[in-house]
Amino acid sequence: MFKNGINNSKSNFNVNDNDNDGGKYESLGVDVHKTGIYSFKRVIDELFPGSFCPILKHPLDPSKGIILHEDGAGTKPIVSYLFYKETNDPKYFSGLAKDVIAMNVDDVICVGATPLAISDYIALNPFVVKKEELLGALAEGFSTVLHELRCIGSDLTFCGGETAELPDIIRTFDVSGTVYAEVPIKYVITGSQICPGDIIVGLRSGGRSSLEDRENSGLMCNGITLARHVLLSSEYPEKYPEILCPDVKGYRGRYKLDSYVDELGMTVGEALISPTRIYMPLIQEILRKVEVKALVHNTGGGLTKCLRVGRGVSYIKDSLPEPDPIFQLIQKEGKVGWKEMYQVFNMGVGMELVIGKESIDQVIDVCDKFRVGAQKIGRCERSSGGNSLLIKSRMGTFNYVS
Repeated sequence: MFKNGINNSKSNFNVNDNDNDGGKYESLGVDVHKTGIYSFKRVIDELFPGSFCPILKHPLDPSKGIILHEDGAGTKPIVSYLFYKETNDPKYFSGLAKDVIAMNVDDVICVGATPLAISDYIALNPFVVKKEELLGALAEGFSTVLHELRCIGSDLTFCGGETAELPDIIRTFDVSGTVYAEVPIKYVITGSQICPGDIIVGLRSGGRSSLEDRENSGLMCNGITLARHVLLSSEYPEKYPEILCPDVKGYRGRYKLDSYVDELGMTVGEALISPTRIYMPLIQEILRKVEVKALVHNTGGGLTKCLRVGRGVSYIKDSLPEPDPIFQLIQKEGKVGWKEMYQVFNMGVGMELVIGKESIDQVIDVCDKFRVGAQKIGRCERSSGGNSLLIKSRMGTFNYVS
């Protein structure tokens, strides 16, 4: 089991489903495969094809690579918007700042890069969101998180950004960020050094780390569309039609934001807006101590995200923890196939490291210091073709290919 208190006991949630490739997420308008994005590959002059993030040549220093990376909080802003409408309190916007920072810095750390600066982009419909309240709460959120990172030696400069009022385009609001990072070429982590016998260590997304002031559901920022549509009541789009695309049949759940669920140890709303864990300080310390051959931030693509890292790698994950309660609740309420669940959500493992087996104790020790649960979740073998992934769990055995 994960150290630091992950409970691997059996749950009462349904594990019987017909686990085809399904399409609950796709029916809501989200393509987990991100079809079409590879059209941009030919435009990007990256130094290390196959790395987790595109790394470009530094124009002034050939010994370094640079990264300009952008990500957002997914559709979590809609859940924050619902809290705002229901309570008339803009404080629920502030946590999105941590989501934006986490989704960016933890992606670039996967190639060993140091994030140096971040800017934000906020688009809103001023007819439904008061701009001053939204911006004030987000500014406070960014300030708090950046201060916390500085206090532990992870400095990140905030450069401001852009605010756009787009009522003809945006139904509620959106927030994202762009991070600038640098990495010495000799220290780039690409996954090309993965060898048969290397082990995969998973870092927990739920619980409460030393950098958090409350329990985290572990949901992070991916799969929020699916989660809110299967959990939240149809009462919400009836009151606030701007939260639902007319072409989508959603919000079929039986919960309200303030519905307390014993298995979660919190309300459904609190579980949905739990800020994404920031792994960067922990990973930076690990990189100073051991050789890490690959890092995977389990965001879009969930536990199948590893398929994009390295070449000719067969990832075998046969020692995964019990999924956190939020994922089991989503699966049960939405009758989502477990194969799709592993493809959409992180399922309790927010970050993965591929290391030599001799380094596991040092990695676990650092995770203990930050009170982040960690364990060996699998191993790597050689693949005869492209990358592949085998997941073996009590929910079933599932195969995925790149």
